[in-house]
Amino acid sequence: MDTPASPRSGRLVALGAVLLLLLAVALPAVLRTPPASRDGVAARGDGAPATDTEPRSFRFYQEYPNTLDPARSADSYSAGIIAQVYSPLVGLTSDLEPTPQAAESWIISRDGRRYVFEIRPGVRFHNGREVTAADFVYSLTRLFQEPFRSEGLAATYLDAIAGVPEFVAGKADTISGIRALDRYRLEISLRRPYESLLHALALDQTSAVPKEVLERYGPGGLESHPVGTGPYRFVRREPERSITLAASDDYFMGRPAIDSLIFFAPPGDVSEAGANALLDGHATLSILPSHRIEEFRARPGLVVLRWQDLSLSFIGMNATKPPLDDVRVRRAVALAIDREGMLRVRPEGKTMALGVLPPGIPGYSPAGKIPERDVATARALLAAAGYGPSHPLPPITYWTSISSAKGRLVDSVMVRSLAEAGITLKPRYESWMVLDHAITQRKAAMFGLAWIADIPDPESFLRSLAYSKSSTNYFEYASARVDSLLECARGTRDSAVRAACYRDAEIQTVHDAPFVPLYYTASFIGMRDNVAGLEMNPLGISTLAMEKLHFIETTDGHATRHAAR
Repeated sequence: MDTPASPRSGRLVALGAVLLLLLAVALPAVLRTPPASRDGVAARGDGAPATDTEPRSFRFYQEYPNTLDPARSADSYSAGIIAQVYSPLVGLTSDLEPTPQAAESWIISRDGRRYVFEIRPGVRFHNGREVTAADFVYSLTRLFQEPFRSEGLAATYLDAIAGVPEFVAGKADTISGIRALDRYRLEISLRRPYESLLHALALDQTSAVPKEVLERYGPGGLESHPVGTGPYRFVRREPERSITLAASDDYFMGRPAIDSLIFFAPPGDVSEAGANALLDGHATLSILPSHRIEEFRARPGLVVLRWQDLSLSFIGMNATKPPLDDVRVRRAVALAIDREGMLRVRPEGKTMALGVLPPGIPGYSPAGKIPERDVATARALLAAAGYGPSHPLPPITYWTSISSAKGRLVDSVMVRSLAEAGITLKPRYESWMVLDHAITQRKAAMFGLAWIADIPDPESFLRSLAYSKSSTNYFEYASARVDSLLECARGTRDSAVRAACYRDAEIQTVHDAPFVPLYYTASFIGMRDNVAGLEMNPLGISTLAMEKLHFIETTDGHATRHAAR
């Protein structure tokens, strides 16, 4: 097991061999040579910018996305592609400040409960139709319908909108707090103040989708025919293999400089193969395996960047599956895991987690909330739960992503440390799609995962992961006290009260151990030095604004300037 370099949303990212982020780059063997691709896009093997007559292509590799429908997106691999095809009302700067996107402006009432958004005239879907306020009414309402409410992320952040409880309960056909005032003006009314609404409306899941596409192709129409308003339009997909996007000439913020984005999805260890592809000149950008960073720093023609994320890597436990349904067993696991030993094996880009909230999230405190390793207390807790030499704890299957040999060495440290307390762990290595399905369907008793903030707010971790009714509470953890504290935090505009509620909810969650925080992580990115325009923000590489990227001229094989750091 390794930690991610960069989610979902809280975005899901596989916790293994730094293939944990959207742009983990790898190259299938059948694509090792760079002829013009079957997508009609020239693939320059040297990574150089195309000539004036050639298409300019950006090539990278990642796990195959679970969905191309924004309403269902809940992982970084899907989010990175969806972000290129669709556009929400609001964008975020690299400092995470709200900025106009599909909405050119907005007005907020003095009490913070009424927002009126002015939609830009001339924003068009890729099928040519102009976007109106009614499209956002339809798209935002859709988030609260099944399966999107249960599978997606946005509903968790937008349930402060007036009329949502009535709509979800089937007592109303529409959501009263989402209205089109006219062709270009959208009104969103809240039943209580919600300071993070603009950040929530910057989620790609909230983007406008065309109703006519879903009416024509059915509920899954956006999987086969994604149609958005973003900088790139969908061209084609080869199932389990690749997805190709092309620059939209009609993008309302200007046509991207790069003509096409090609996402390849190879089997096996994505990060290792992707790094090799970058060295070979077959890839433009790659998330780097942490143990190979110095190798890439010494390589001419490449730039290595550190991307600090608002992220947490953890070991999750399903609180409804025996024997983990006993809090004493979960606490024993948390006390027995040798987090420091795991970190020593592979320390690059990791900082030991002190709690659930990472640095940079409001409410973070450097005070340690996680007890020190204590094998004796772990054994005592197991004994109190009825387990010991004469009645050993049943083996627990640990689900994790396919990993490199170094990643499995980290796993072995965890397995040995748990064994010292009488806990037998059986690692099960799976592809991201299999792992994600097991986690989201609550089939995995124990699993490794990384979580990346959706918005710069404590609820992106605490409410998303620990609230009993959250669609992303993959642990089926339920605590009346934690729920009450999280509701307290949401229901007040008093920053001191809010901070206290989140602090107490964090402490209680750590004590109940539905998951064991491991590390805060950073990503290391390798990129060809002829790429410029990279803007980094702490919400992970799946939020990369690819429409701002462009190739630059080189001198003697080296770029005359580098990407923004």
